[in-house]
Amino acid sequence: MLPYYCSHRLESGYESIEFALIVVHGNNRNSEWNFETGIQAAAGYVKLDVTIVIAPHFQTIDDDPEPDEAYWSSSGWKKGHLSKSDELRTERVSSYAAMDRIVEILGDRDLFPQLEVIVVAGHSAGGQYTHRYSAGNRAEQGMSGIRVRYVVSNPSTYLYLGPERAVPGLLSVFELPDATDCSNYNDWHYGLNNLNTYMSQLSMEEIRNQLVSRDVIIFVGSADTGSSMLDVSCGAMMQGQHRYYRGVTLINYMNTFYPGNNHTLKVLPGVGHSSRTMFTSHLGLTILFGP
Repeated sequence: MLPYYCSHRLESGYESIEFALIVVHGNNRNSEWNFETGIQAAAGYVKLDVTIVIAPHFQTIDDDPEPDEAYWSSSGWKKGHLSKSDELRTERVSSYAAMDRIVEILGDRDLFPQLEVIVVAGHSAGGQYTHRYSAGNRAEQGMSGIRVRYVVSNPSTYLYLGPERAVPGLLSVFELPDATDCSNYNDWHYGLNNLNTYMSQLSMEEIRNQLVSRDVIIFVGSADTGSSMLDVSCGAMMQGQHRYYRGVTLINYMNTFYPGNNHTLKVLPGVGHSSRTMFTSHLGLTILFGP
């Protein structure tokens, strides 16, 4: 139901594969570009011969999907919503459940007996997808001897685990905001109210525990301060003025309310909103493929 680019056929399995890199596309859904970026990154770290690179394509109706392929709304795939139904498609699937299936195949020891690490990486809208997926997926729980890492690069917004937000103009002071004109600021996918079908299969406490404990790297460019394709809804603006501030603020939030969390902030100096520059930089390669 889900088209994808892949350096090796998933269903075939490969004994020599030690590393899996799943690259989630951004708002333009250019999965081929993201696949090429993943290949360049793996080659740049001299890991291409032992790495499987996968780039899923979350289609919308504009992609003219085949009758047996799922498609989502332009905003729904980022949030883990169910795919659309029509006269040809009666089965609906969450975009997160589709990723679960990829991860589960990679975790099959009969197919990939030497696999050690799975990295799910996304930039911009792909970063939004990756951060929420890290909080809600159940696929990681089924991994045996395989580490899973989530690289969240320059997203518009993040998932907050509580209703507090940073005081305007400050990046590390948090309180309940005035939500008079923004009553939905803590709804999914900004917060944990009104969860969608996929996420509601877990309790809020289970979601919190997963996001706090999982290996999540927030990877932002210090020059990603523009407004192009930036979410400027009231709920998003409560997270900060621009993407760079929002990344720093999210880490401050996690450290304030969830000390000991497994989130890490990495900043690439002087870089703006460019996925390939982020992921193929020296720092990006270390984040994706390092220990």
